[in-house]
Amino acid sequence: MFTESIDLDKFRLRKFARRLIEIGEVDIHDEPVAMADLSAIIEATPKATLFKRAGPQQYEMIAAVAGGRRRIAAAFGVNEREIADEYTRRMSKPKQMVEIPSGEAPVHEVVKTGKDIDLTTLPFHLQHQLDGAPYISSAIDYSVDPVTGKRNVGCRRLMLRDRTTMRSNLSQPSDLKGIYVAAVARGERLPVSFAVGSHPIDFLAAAHRFAGDEFGLIGTLRGENIPMVRGITNGVPAPADAEMIIEGYFDELGYREKEGPYGEFWGFYGPVHDDPVFHVTAITMRKDVLFQTVVHGGRQIARMDSTNLSCITVEAALWKALRAAGIEPAAVYAVPSAASRTMARIALKRGGQNGMARVAIAAAFSVVSVRHVTIVDDDIDPTNAEEVDWAMSARYRPDRDTVQASGFPAFYMDPTADDERLVSKIGFDATAPFGQKDILVNRRPLPPRMNPAPRFQTVRQALEAGPLYFMQIMEALGSDDGREIAMELDRLREQGGLSRLDDGRWQLGASAPGGAH
Repeated sequence: MFTESIDLDKFRLRKFARRLIEIGEVDIHDEPVAMADLSAIIEATPKATLFKRAGPQQYEMIAAVAGGRRRIAAAFGVNEREIADEYTRRMSKPKQMVEIPSGEAPVHEVVKTGKDIDLTTLPFHLQHQLDGAPYISSAIDYSVDPVTGKRNVGCRRLMLRDRTTMRSNLSQPSDLKGIYVAAVARGERLPVSFAVGSHPIDFLAAAHRFAGDEFGLIGTLRGENIPMVRGITNGVPAPADAEMIIEGYFDELGYREKEGPYGEFWGFYGPVHDDPVFHVTAITMRKDVLFQTVVHGGRQIARMDSTNLSCITVEAALWKALRAAGIEPAAVYAVPSAASRTMARIALKRGGQNGMARVAIAAAFSVVSVRHVTIVDDDIDPTNAEEVDWAMSARYRPDRDTVQASGFPAFYMDPTADDERLVSKIGFDATAPFGQKDILVNRRPLPPRMNPAPRFQTVRQALEAGPLYFMQIMEALGSDDGREIAMELDRLREQGGLSRLDDGRWQLGASAPGGAH
């Protein structure tokens, strides 16, 4: 028995799915659905999708649990504007892995080894028109470097090969690739376990390249120590609370078979390339396993799990970079509809120093993936594209407010990089000109938000206290209509005792210099 008390259902995918259903973030399909039809249905909705009867095996399967900001907020247990702060807070309080025995691990409730292994009984499905084969897209890989002992976690797609083998993409730079290449050089196999059916926070941790213990990193982002169980056949620890684990090894023969193509997160197909073969030695799962798939590639960039998760890490990096530059922004937003976290919007508090927008742009350029930066004032909500569009149309002047720079190292697989893997970046200053006067024509119209505070009986009494806007007169008299006030103002006008200021306020008496009847 392990001594630490750990809730093995708290971060279970099925429990999180129930939470998403409660908040209205899931489309549920009770009818039978063919495996080939899954992806079209998944990409047609902005919500997560729960299939009750997928494929001939009648899988229960959920998609896109991290495909929206509201879902990620639910994963962290905060509101949407607090995600980056909560992420940063948790990162400052490291947790660790806690190993538990196989007999107490829910993911070991069902164990298949030897002749019982049959990958064709798992929900591989064609996800894009030109994919090379059916895939499981939701795997998180767990491995331990046999030389250094460093524990590594990453996100991996799995391509069906036959009943006991798969292919996976190890072509792009990653810690797992480095560990595997070194193993091949020694003539050794590399044991790896894949978790399929994981909480969104586990995916967020898996997307990091972290110098420390990456198993512990999952616990850090969960905010609790993570329960891990060693593989039945390969000894590699993996989350005991996952829905399913596929154990096995990449063989020592190296890069020898074609993998791909596959729809990638930039919105293009990834190329066909040589990759190693993975041999499955065990499949373990919960008795009531909930299978998982993700939105990856395709044209619904803003609905991709990886895009929404990576936006959180970018926002945290932007906050850090801005604060290092002496700026405390009002808001920071990484745009999920921009492929691979390339676009950011930052709202700055009014009243700062001249040139702070350019300082903010330079700070944002230091975040590797960010190529497009828009700076707005804090009267603009950077999460609202319509408001940002207004700021660009009313406050941005291209010859004055554009910052361009080049020679930056490209982010992973950036299709705009040149032959030297360098990219250019651009910033837009859509803030109001520094020192702009606070006059009527520079103010943005807003709908009235009445705060009645009856202090006077008549309009004359209210105006005797000083000039007022019409809404202020309504508030001073406790009016929730206003038409009766317009009539009383007109009576005062006919009596010759009313005038207007240039800013639109009403006042008693004849027109003063700068005023108008």
